[in-house]
Amino acid sequence: MTSYFDIVDGARPWQSVLDPSVMSDDLVRAGHQLADAAKVGDWPTVMSVLDNQSKWLVINQWRPGGTAWFTALHQAAWHGAPVDVARDLLDRGALRSLRDAKGRTAYDVAVEHASSPGLQRLLSPPRSRSSSRQIEALDARLAELIDGRIAGRLFEGDLRTVLRYPPVEILHELPGQRVWFPLPGKYGFHIELQNGSLEVKSWCGLVEGSGQTHLVTPDGSVLVDQGFV
Repeated sequence: MTSYFDIVDGARPWQSVLDPSVMSDDLVRAGHQLADAAKVGDWPTVMSVLDNQSKWLVINQWRPGGTAWFTALHQAAWHGAPVDVARDLLDRGALRSLRDAKGRTAYDVAVEHASSPGLQRLLSPPRSRSSSRQIEALDARLAELIDGRIAGRLFEGDLRTVLRYPPVEILHELPGQRVWFPLPGKYGFHIELQNGSLEVKSWCGLVEGSGQTHLVTPDGSVLVDQGFV
């Protein structure tokens, strides 16, 4: 069964679309089912939805159209869920370093709500080898590259109203330090952290020879290959 969120080259997918009007009805419906169950702390239903709607859902997504960017792991922290629940979400790929719209990780939310010490320890994000300044610079350079590749091709106007780009911070926690960023129109970005810089491969599956590889550093990006795919 083909999924919009298929894994590419071993990289976990990132759910980027903010505007539900450009999502499929099935994705929106499944996303609301997951968010509704997590909001009330109904963990058996959360796991059931994740199991049964895997074609449409990724573990780190938030409510379609939602502005809080609360994932199931954030909700587990909010509710002070049993450690076993949080561990199950982490085993499914939930990210401790992913932040909500206020910049809070699940650990931050757990601390705010005085969750159990065991839950707080489990949700503590891994340390990054890069400084916060380096990560911020990479985020900015990556956004510039993505903007340049898709602006005017997929959406009109401000791309930030319809897309959330994958934050570099989460790459330190992902297997292989890589993420797959699929977009409508068969556009995609394969992003991998390499010694403090990013290798970014991008292409459009509908355009032959559209592939490009860029090396992204805190200072900018350089095209190092093109014409593939």
